[in-house]
Amino acid sequence: MKSLLALINALENKLPFAEQKKESVSLVTVGWHIEHSLMALIKMVSAVEHSNPADYKGKFNLKRSIVLTLGKIPRGKAKAPEAVKPGEEINMANITGLLAKAKQKAELFEKLSADKFFTHPVFGDVRIKQARRVIAIHTQHHIKIINDILSS
Repeated sequence: MKSLLALINALENKLPFAEQKKESVSLVTVGWHIEHSLMALIKMVSAVEHSNPADYKGKFNLKRSIVLTLGKIPRGKAKAPEAVKPGEEINMANITGLLAKAKQKAELFEKLSADKFFTHPVFGDVRIKQARRVIAIHTQHHIKIINDILSS
């Protein structure tokens, strides 16, 4: 599995195509997918960073198990939460700022203790080892959509 930094760099490499859209693949632009992916990564890493290990409530979650086992998220099955939903207009300055912040968060993530976690809206509490995989799977999901938008 690619490192978080490698995935962020892959998103950054798609910036020249931010305005492109292919409605047969996605109703939103490449820029939207880049911005959403960065917002989600930052939010998840921040949640892990500020978590209190004593609050962790581990329990079986079928959807989490399926996604982690398959290593992919099915398309069209979920909607982005408002907190990580970009606006309608692509703002390159905002995306550039998010890229810098995401890179900082990716470096920080590698230094966090193994008992840290975050609470995912669908998967429940996810410890840092699985959190890394959830973040990577989510980012790769959007990179695949971007690649499909760009393929002709």
